Amino acid sequence: MRVDPSGNIFLIGFSGTGKSLSGIKAAELLRLPFVDMDDLIEYRTKKSIPELFEQDGEAEFRRIETDILRELAEKSSRVVSTGGGVPVSTVNREIMRASGIIILLTASPETIHRRLTTRQNRNRTLRPLLGDNVPEQRVANLLAERSEAYACADISIDTEGLTHAQVAAAIERAWLDLAAELRNNREAENA
Repeated sequence: MRVDPSGNIFLIGFSGTGKSLSGIKAAELLRLPFVDMDDLIEYRTKKSIPELFEQDGEAEFRRIETDILRELAEKSSRVVSTGGGVPVSTVNREIMRASGIIILLTASPETIHRRLTTRQNRNRTLRPLLGDNVPEQRVANLLAERSEAYACADISIDTEGLTHAQVAAAIERAWLDLAAELRNNREAENA
């Protein structure tokens, strides 16, 4: 495995799998900076994600997304919450792979639908590709469409029934296990 303990941790997965909130907690546990790509894009462009899609189109949004990902990949030792569509691009997968590990957070379409439509999430920016009503079938369809892209992950963590703290602990464990594996491999090569 190509894990560099000084590399980044890229959290990928569908909207509603806990990338942002679990990522914040994981960054705290690992004492690393946390970056939410969607928040950074909105800050830099001074537009919400839906406004970017509506005013500039999906292609321009994806270009900005890749530029931000490249910029983040040049830095190291941070936890990065990516947008749900980031790994769909082969270029984005290569950027992440070259500068860190990729951890996929998963949940069932039913759980994602529930999480995206609960009262606490209604104030969050809805994903433009889902629409305002976030139909469960649309979630299932997009999950199926992205399954091959999401398969780029080094590790997958099922977030069903877990708190953000529990997911963060699983992210921390995965990172530490992979870093230990790398050290062991290097020691074996040098022996």
